[in-house]
Parts: sequence; C-alpha cells; structure tokens
Amino acid sequence: MKMSAFAALLLALVMLASCALAAEYTFDPEHPYDGVMHGLFNNVAIAAGEDVGYATYYLPEGLQPWTPAVIVLTPDGTTAEAFAAGEIGEQWKAVAEENKIGLTFLAPASGSWNLSLNPDGADDGAIINELYFTMRSKSVALDAPFSMDKTHTVLVGYGEGGAAALLFGAEYATDFASIVAVDAAEVPADALAAIGEQYVIPFPADARDYAEEMQVVAKTVDTPVWFINAKTENALDYYLAAADARQTEANTYAETVYAAENEAVRIWVSSETKDAKTIWDAFAGQSKRFMGMEDGGRVAFVTDMTVSNFSFYEEDINGETRRWILYVPSSYDASTAVPVVMTIHGYTASMQSMVEESRWHEIAEKEGFIVVYPQGYVRDTPMMGNVPCSMWVGGIFASLVPELDPNVDVDFLNALLDRIETDYNVDASRVYVTGHSNGALMTYTLGTASTERFAAIAPIGYESAPGDFSSDALLPVWSLVGEYDSAATAALVEGNGTVTCLQGWNAHNGVNESAVTASEQQDGQFKTITFANEDGVPLLRYTEVLRTAHIYMPEEPQEIWYGFFSKYARGEDGTLYYEGEPVKASAYVSDAGWYEPAETEAE
Repeated sequence: MKMSAFAALLLALVMLASCALAAEYTFDPEHPYDGVMHGLFNNVAIAAGEDVGYATYYLPEGLQPWTPAVIVLTPDGTTAEAFAAGEIGEQWKAVAEENKIGLTFLAPASGSWNLSLNPDGADDGAIINELYFTMRSKSVALDAPFSMDKTHTVLVGYGEGGAAALLFGAEYATDFASIVAVDAAEVPADALAAIGEQYVIPFPADARDYAEEMQVVAKTVDTPVWFINAKTENALDYYLAAADARQTEANTYAETVYAAENEAVRIWVSSETKDAKTIWDAFAGQSKRFMGMEDGGRVAFVTDMTVSNFSFYEEDINGETRRWILYVPSSYDASTAVPVVMTIHGYTASMQSMVEESRWHEIAEKEGFIVVYPQGYVRDTPMMGNVPCSMWVGGIFASLVPELDPNVDVDFLNALLDRIETDYNVDASRVYVTGHSNGALMTYTLGTASTERFAAIAPIGYESAPGDFSSDALLPVWSLVGEYDSAATAALVEGNGTVTCLQGWNAHNGVNESAVTASEQQDGQFKTITFANEDGVPLLRYTEVLRTAHIYMPEEPQEIWYGFFSKYARGEDGTLYYEGEPVKASAYVSDAGWYEPAETEAE
C-alpha cells in the first residue's frame, strides 16, 4: 500500500527526530496546555541561502496551543537584541505577556534593509519569510520552538524596518494577517513595483510550492495595513490598489481610513505614533489570514467568542484535563430536541482555531443546532521531533504514543457527547462529526469505533482506510481533499491511500462502484463523485477542491450541512434514514472504473 504524503513526512520526521538535538524543556502533565518554552532567546540565526539574519524571541509563560505571533523589524543599525531591550521592545513584551502571544524581533542581515533590492545585497525578504516558517515549525532542533497560529502572524516595522515591512510584506503577503509601519521611511517605487509583479506563496502558511501553477500575483493580494507617522507616497497607493479600497470615515485611531469590499481589509493612516498595546488591541490583534477559496487566502476579523452563545469548559475526564467549546444557538429551547455537530481540529491546532476556520457556529445559529469544538490534549511525543503539541490519538498518530490506550480520545469524545446529551435536549438520531487533518483521522476513528452513534461523518484533508467497525450499521461519509493538499492525495490512482480509504468505506456501506455519479458545487471548484447503494441512496461522496491546499474552510461546512448531514438520521435500532426513509443494506459491487490504474515501472 502506498503511503500518503503526510504519512511519509511523519515517518521521516520520526526518523529525523531520533538524531536531532532536542531543545531543553520540561513537560508538566499537570498543566499540559502551557507552552514548554518561555523566556528571552537572543541571536537566533535565520538563514536564507547564504544570507543570515539574527532574531530575538520572547515567549511569555503560559503560551497556549496555536498562539498568535508578532514579528518586529528594527530600524537600520539596530540589533534585534538591543531593540528588544529598548522602550518599544519592552512595550511589545508587555503585549506578549498580556495576550500570551509569541514575539520576535529581526534586524537587517547587513545592518541596513535592502530596500533597493540590490542583487548584491542581502535577500531580506527571504530571511523574513524563513523566520515566519521557522516560527511555525515547532521542531525541538530549534532554539525556541512554540505552537504558533500560522493564520495570525503580524508584521510590524519601525523606521527603515517599517519600510521593510511594507516592501517585504508585499513580497510574502500570504504570510501575514496584517502589516503595521511606524515612522517608516519611504518605500522605493521601483522596488515595490518589481515586488508587485512577482508570484506569492499561493496558500497562506502552507507549502511554498505551486507558485508557478497558481500564479497569484503579489499586487492582487489584499492586506490590512496601518501607516503610523509613516511616509506613504508609494506604499499607500500600492496597498489601496491591491485591496481596491475607498476612503471612508475617520476613527478614534486614524485620521484617514480606507475600506475594501471585505470589511476586514482596513487601511489606516495616522500621524501620531501609537504604543504597542494600542497597535495590538485596535488593529493587529483583530484580523487573521486563512487559506480559503480565494487565491492568496481570505482575511477575516477574529471571532468574538465572549458572546453568551459560546461556553468554555475545562474538566477532568478519564484522568486527563480536557477542554472544549460549546456553541448553543440563540433559538435553543429545552423543550425541542436539536442536532449536534462535533468539529475536530488538526495536529498542533486548537478548538479556537476550528471555530475560526470552519465557522460552523454561523450555520448552527441559522439552523438551530449545537456545535461542540473539542480540544486535543497536548502530548509529549519525542518521536515526532516537536515540542509537546495538541493532537488526537487516532490512525497513524496512535503510534506516537504507544504507551497510551489507543481509545483514549474515542472515550473522551464519546464521554463529551454523553455530557452534552445530559445537559441539553439533543436529538440523538442526528449527531454528526467532522474534522480536519489529524482531526479527520479522529473522525474516521470515531466512525469505526462508534458506528451507530453518528448519522454521518465528514473527514477533510486526510484519508485513512477503516479498521474494524463496531457494528454493521451504515455510515455515510463525505471526504474532501484539496487539489494541492499536503497531507492527502487528491488524485484517484489505484493503490494510493485515497482510493484504499474510499474502497474500505464503500465495502462497509455496500455501494455499487459501477454506478458513480459526478457533480459540482461552489461554481465548479468542488468536483464530487458520489457512490450509492442499489436504491440510489448516496452513502459516500468524495470531493477534490480545486485550487486549495490543506485547509478546512467555511464553504465546506455549508455544503456538508445542507447537502449531506441534514439529510441523514439514525434510528434507535441503528437503522439509517435518508430524507426520512429507512436505508436498506446492499451488497458491495467493486469496480475499477472510478480511479486511474497504477503506473507500472518500465522494464
């Protein structure tokens, strides 16, 4: 059986970790969610080719899984260490402490930023990009690894560093949720024009590949920018054009304000210098950049999880401190039973990130069902080569913690559903589960371990052939994979992990593989094939999402709920119902017509 790309990467990381020098840390099982690395780390070398820049990291105690981060670019002639120790650096460290975010300072490689893009000078943009990818690595081979929220990294620059933030932030626009330039020097017009014509990394925070295939031009990527006492003649025009923004009313912080069609893409211009806390609270902390349907990603405001519909829980379950978020719609009335959707995040991520990326709560509010976002337990997995990260014990990830009961997370998630059914009036016939990446593995694992509990499942971004099912009950599956997914293979080729997975579920559900139907959703970006039983009931769907990578995005829950979950229910005796009618089991009919034959080696 061929391994998925992610499984191969996982194995390689495990092998590499066996010979890597580990960062010194102590994992405290009594406080599993607190980051294990904290303090000040000076002179961290960041290399891009032959060019090397030096960064200072500041990681406050109590960092949580998937924390936002800020990169601060220093003025010319100022080291990262010196700037971090100065007044502005102390301001940012206070912000990091208050908000529990990661913080790095970066100085120009040659002492001054190469704003003219002199080919004989340092490639400062590449160094900034390398710093971003280093910060999100989590590898114990690094000086200061931590679990960074790759969707919420902000680029801030002061003086010439402000000009560098504007110039190189355009070059690597998909790395950053927003840019702030303070007291910035003017950005050379010819350098900015040259950067604007380049292709950017197409998928925010994902693989650096596919730039040529996707051809996302830098000057078309919209970005929130705050110019604070900065020279704006060239850069302002550039960012206004990229966002197609128009001037609107001033606000408390900026005398001149521009708004794009996407209201989260704000461009502010103010003449008075602002302190770090104001920059974070009013602007930098308010937006994220996710991968999505749009080339270059989508910018969105952070979700306000302080509203009463969201509830946060931390309790001891089966001997471990477990967390989850519950969203209860405004329409909930205890006299009426409502469905439940469980939504499971991926490796290293968080329950908050799944709220942000999926936006299931928006559908729940409209359609009147409960959503639960469980938090993966943070586990110390030396074989992975990372600092302790949140994860789910399912599929291949179970091998990372061989000392644990492989059902530890199955038991937790079932106990969590039991708890919700006790506390709320839940329609037990309409319980659904979906997840992304490692969370997709957990979705598949739940589907086999507790088959009769769910009316349908929707794993995204990972494929896993089923093991032993807990019963013969039919369980509809909708699997989605991005065209450029880094953890699963979208192509349907004989013997690969995707085909093997789908065949296993087709066999369990008794579909006729010789009668496959094709359809499209989302204006043709979703390419779907559907397998049905002898009565034409769809029991497995597989979708390749074009022009996307390893991501869970709001368009997928929209399709999953309205086109799939809402059509299925489970009777008390285990019978599956589709649009109110019982579904009869059929014999599995295998057919090779829906996938490509495996390539044979030349003799």
